[in-house]
Amino acid sequence: MRLRMGFAARKSDDDFNGGGTYPAHRTSGFARNVQRTTKNLLGQVLSRIGILKSPDITVPSTLQAKLANITDAGEIAAGERQMLGDLLLQSGYITQDQLDFALAEQKCSGEKIGDVFVRLGMLTELPLQSILSFQSNQGKATASPLRLGDLLVETGQITRANLEYALHKQKTSHKKLGEILIDEGYVSASGVAHGIKLQKMLVTASLAAIISLSSVESGEAGTAETDTGPKNMIQSVLHESRQFSRFSQKELELWDLINEYRQENGLPAIESSRSLTKVARVHAIDLYSNAPAEGRDDRGLGCSLHSWSDKGNWRQVCYTKDNKYAEYMWDKPREITNFTYTGDGYENAYSTSEKEINPKRVLEAWKKSPSHNAILLEKGQWAGSKLAALGVGVYKNYAIIWLGTESDPAGPVQATMSLASN
Repeated sequence: MRLRMGFAARKSDDDFNGGGTYPAHRTSGFARNVQRTTKNLLGQVLSRIGILKSPDITVPSTLQAKLANITDAGEIAAGERQMLGDLLLQSGYITQDQLDFALAEQKCSGEKIGDVFVRLGMLTELPLQSILSFQSNQGKATASPLRLGDLLVETGQITRANLEYALHKQKTSHKKLGEILIDEGYVSASGVAHGIKLQKMLVTASLAAIISLSSVESGEAGTAETDTGPKNMIQSVLHESRQFSRFSQKELELWDLINEYRQENGLPAIESSRSLTKVARVHAIDLYSNAPAEGRDDRGLGCSLHSWSDKGNWRQVCYTKDNKYAEYMWDKPREITNFTYTGDGYENAYSTSEKEINPKRVLEAWKKSPSHNAILLEKGQWAGSKLAALGVGVYKNYAIIWLGTESDPAGPVQATMSLASN
């Protein structure tokens, strides 16, 4: 195995320039990943990591048949009808910022919101149609394993006879099903509340599964390289669309490992940075796709991993061992984010001859390198720097982190969709 690492020199102390927060809920994103890769029952996956208690394990197993076929998946819809943007937000596929941006675009263009999502690269046609199918079935009195009454039966809160009687009575009443069940003494208010919470959780997980399934069928799974070259992928990074709307599992793991290492050494965790993560991802894609680190400058000195190609909307840099062009690299956060992040950035870079990155090996390599380790633990020339922003980008066999001393006004990266809080 061949490793290569790069460390960007820091500015002198005279030049040295000393992020809104979203909770980083990890469990539901992990559940979706496990469900997709092992094809386990959705309920077994959620139960395994503690989202569902064991009495509820039989409930989501009835979803498997529907979720196995994208044409049937929309039929599992339950609950009140929601707006398309709210469904995508609930699924964790887009962020609130992305939804706000799309709504602003819709206001200007007059398009349907789904068409705006497609035009912006946040969504493609098959996932869009799948979610629209789900939306159209919400609020209908159709059979669904996610209906509140069926969930209460399956979790042992009421009997099937209780449900049938309540449904019959509801036809001549203006009350909600839960209210009737409580009035009849079939279930407590807390039991109904539990069922509603479970319904929301399963709807969220099912939405994520539907999007994943439709993405696989349309050839978008993984990094979506079949229909996107480096330039299109970089645009997706900059717009935080598709898989770039949140940390990947490897990026999240590396971010966690770095902060655990810092905390073990008495330092605070560094907030994730949306802006610096864009820079890290763009650089990882550029390094893999355009190989700027394989070149030489006009003096014949080799370019390091901190080099940038001439294939993007940024200044080309051949970063040499004498740090002659370091200033061009420090400026990359301002360049890539169009001055959203105004501070300097500092980079640790890693590549391997293996096909994929192992985050634990990345950190171990940096820990063994005095220059890389110094910035992680704020030692030597980094002492007292009070790092406030950390961006992570992992692509193929490249792992890149960018650090800054200024908080990111764009806020932290969304780790995964939030399910446990619903």
